Amino acid sequence: MKKANTLFLTISLLISVTFLFSSCEKEKDSTPTKTKMEGVWVVTEAYDSSGVTIMPKVQNHLIPITAFWLQSDNTVISTAGPMTTYMVYGDTKWTQISSTIDQLFNYANLNFNNGEFFVADGTPDRFALEMKLEGIGGTSTLSSILSLFGIEAQWLKEVVYHKFLNVGVSFNDAGDKMTWVWDDYTTARYNMKDSNGDYVLWYGWPISKFSKARFVLTKKSKSLNDITHEAYQNPPTKLEIVKN
Repeated sequence: MKKANTLFLTISLLISVTFLFSSCEKEKDSTPTKTKMEGVWVVTEAYDSSGVTIMPKVQNHLIPITAFWLQSDNTVISTAGPMTTYMVYGDTKWTQISSTIDQLFNYANLNFNNGEFFVADGTPDRFALEMKLEGIGGTSTLSSILSLFGIEAQWLKEVVYHKFLNVGVSFNDAGDKMTWVWDDYTTARYNMKDSNGDYVLWYGWPISKFSKARFVLTKKSKSLNDITHEAYQNPPTKLEIVKN
């Protein structure tokens, strides 16, 4: 009888511990996706759909950091001009346009790209990201890039709003690593704005040609200004970028 009681107590204890652990896991997982996403993040890994690194195409020694500041009001401030350009236009003529991109997106003076992100309530694993591409610091304009792709003159705009819907998002257990995935579920919409500020579809580039890719972002405790300033003070070497 004593052994039976001991066994019963042991089983009861195991069930209680399991239940408690499961409850804690559920509580942790109930944090809204949007809340998890807020903060300053730096892209530390980037891969194409085949798993090959594309870090040298989203940053280099001239543009040494790809970072996002995701704010509670859905605002995005970033150094992601090269990354957005790659996502929209892919590898086409990349060698030819890379020097132009370096001129367009120089963040040393903390002039960033703007955008927005949108997440449903709760804990969805998909979100929408809109990135605005334009020239920075008056050195050139987006038209320079568009011209290199042979885009027709009527579509050579100064600003284009690139929106990606159903981008995959996931986190590690600690919540300090976030993964974004552009896959077969992801779609795109590209817009310009009219004189009233209303969206008008931009037909300069096929929405079906965006790059499928995966990005791993690491959360930072410093401000976007600080990490950008530090990156330009100590830019990574080409080898370091490839290793990432």
